Amino acid sequence: MPKNMEVDTDRLQEQIAEVHEELRHERTPSWLRFVGLSAAIFAVIAAVAALRSGDLINEATIDQIKASDTWSEYQAARSKEHLYTVAADGLVDSGSKNPSRLRAYQGEIARETAKEQPLQTTARKLEEESAAEVRRHHAFEYAVALLQVGIALGAVAALARSKLAWYVSLAAGALGAFFFLRGFSL
Repeated sequence: MPKNMEVDTDRLQEQIAEVHEELRHERTPSWLRFVGLSAAIFAVIAAVAALRSGDLINEATIDQIKASDTWSEYQAARSKEHLYTVAADGLVDSGSKNPSRLRAYQGEIARETAKEQPLQTTARKLEEESAAEVRRHHAFEYAVALLQVGIALGAVAALARSKLAWYVSLAAGALGAFFFLRGFSL
């Protein structure tokens, strides 16, 4: 290495000043600022939609489990009713002289029969609620997907400085916002 190596810092400073001047005079299209804003809005909506989608699928699963449990209880009542009916018929067929036992079986048959309709109604209601929650979940899922597409296309628009890509981004985001709002109304 030479001992007295000189670097022409004046020339380097001039080049840096020229680049700064060029960058200052280079105009960024004003619409590019709105690309970032639209992407931020899409991201907020997508985050809320993702949370709601997760909540809804959990609620739908819980309702479906409750419906399954209620159908099991319904089937148990039907089985008990059948067993008591078989026992009562057996008493009648054998000519049993024990009317209190027959009345007890008939009481059990009536009690189990009375359970069936409310259980059936409850199970169907839970299944309907679960199905509705799944439909709403899907609306929020679609919203998240479309909003993510809108965000990605916004990034492409900014990098490529393509207004067309930004317009497509806005269209995808608007459609995502539509599904987001639809999820609340289903």
